[in-house]
Amino acid sequence: MATSADSAKPAEQTLFVRKASGLVKGWSTTDGFRYSFFSTNIFLGIWGFLYAVFIPGGSVFWSIIITTAFVLLEVVVYSGLISAMPRAGGDYIWQSRVFHSSVGFVFGATGWWFILWLWIPIYAALCVNSFIKPVFRIVGWGGAADWLATSNGIFVASLATIALATYLVAVGMKAYANFQKWALWIGLAGCAVAGILLLVTTKAHFITSFNREMLDLYGTKDAYQATVKNAGEGMPSSMFAGNLKDTFKLIPVMAFWLLWPVWGATLYGEVRGAKDFRKNIYQMAGGLVSAVAIVIAFLFLVTKTMGWAFFEAGANGYMGALYAYIDPTKLPAGSDYLSPTAMISWIVNNSAFQVILIAAISLIVFGWWGTVFLSSTRMIFASAFDRILPEGVARVTSGGVPVVALLLMAIPSVIVSAFYAYQPSFVQLTYDATLVIAAMFFVTGLAFMVMPWRAKSIWDNSALPKMKIIGIPLLTIVAAIYSLFMAFNLWLWFYDKANVYGVGYKNKNSMIFMGILYAAAIVVWIVAWAVRKRQGMALEAVAKEIPVE
Repeated sequence: MATSADSAKPAEQTLFVRKASGLVKGWSTTDGFRYSFFSTNIFLGIWGFLYAVFIPGGSVFWSIIITTAFVLLEVVVYSGLISAMPRAGGDYIWQSRVFHSSVGFVFGATGWWFILWLWIPIYAALCVNSFIKPVFRIVGWGGAADWLATSNGIFVASLATIALATYLVAVGMKAYANFQKWALWIGLAGCAVAGILLLVTTKAHFITSFNREMLDLYGTKDAYQATVKNAGEGMPSSMFAGNLKDTFKLIPVMAFWLLWPVWGATLYGEVRGAKDFRKNIYQMAGGLVSAVAIVIAFLFLVTKTMGWAFFEAGANGYMGALYAYIDPTKLPAGSDYLSPTAMISWIVNNSAFQVILIAAISLIVFGWWGTVFLSSTRMIFASAFDRILPEGVARVTSGGVPVVALLLMAIPSVIVSAFYAYQPSFVQLTYDATLVIAAMFFVTGLAFMVMPWRAKSIWDNSALPKMKIIGIPLLTIVAAIYSLFMAFNLWLWFYDKANVYGVGYKNKNSMIFMGILYAAAIVVWIVAWAVRKRQGMALEAVAKEIPVE
């Protein structure tokens, strides 16, 4: 018996690449909160409102409230899974341990790895249009601003985004957390100044300021009135106006912004105190609710000072020029996005002040930059640690940075960014960036729902509350409601007959693109299964164990 036990011991040790992950617990609870706040980025929300013009019959305000309520259930689900299995890899780890190695890898690789390449040009477009181009216009670099709208400009902006995101991850968790801390304080200070300006400025003064700057920067007279006239038709009269059906159809649009307080879930193997269920909720729910509160306050101030009809007309004008249903020559700013940050800065007739305010507020976005790679590298690392990917992918630096995983994010992102820049139809795949991740989140909801039965020992040994209602764990019921919410979003994305979201069955390019991603993940897993089988190892045997820290 002793000989048998001794011979079994080495086999257990070879399940994972090494005895310890090599990752460092470099984050505190406060760091986790900041990461959730940045991930549910207020400017991603404002950018996402652009797509709301395609569903003008819905209420923006109530769609935010409804979506937030359901995303709080998401926070509970993810907090529970983190508490039960606080390991790097997040969704991949949980789905692998509850369902099967193949399930975890296919949904984890598509949701945390492949589709994140598409987020690079989205991040770049948001930053360029919200901050960089407005500053260039103010300082008189109109030619450079125009160049940023060309294919070359879009590609270079994406490359710059890749470079910055790579750097922020490469410096390590502690250094990035410190950068986020300063970016948050400076960015929020800028937002506070912008809020005060909107609060104390009358609508008449805003119109005067807007018309003055538009005449100076674009040579357009009475630009405020022209914006409403040429792009305001059919837009809602207020953020509350809308019927119930269209308000619910706006929920998938809000998901583009609000689904992400759990973006740091893959990192919780590196967060101190991650087993504390309540602390996890406080971190992620705090980030979500704070971002929502700021955006709602912004919308009220915009309604008061800019006017809701103008705000919606500006959004519709930009989207109309982008998707070619409005002639940009009829718009006061042409095909330029009327950045709310820039328009608020224009209230003060001083170029230096305008540039400083825009730059300060932009740190809310730049502090967010590293998230596009940071969370993803941990999923890639975890799958390599489980021996699905080559062992070298699990290599980490002395500071705990999975450098090979980082390269597997950065290099393909260059290729996808080139497609986005030089193939116009690729822009129509924007919402795939949300849809594929949402599909992964849906499977994670199902995993938590069935964990008390599929992974009973993990459930029983966890510190999660075990309260039951008619014999069913309360957390299972929460997970079931959340899963239904995600299924509702997926249904609308895939089967919307009007093709409002542009990624359903009527968009063949979207379906082909997503099909390629899922097929690639399946192929990688099958190859890994075959290779490991020849080596005498079953991948499913690895997935039955919790990775060591």
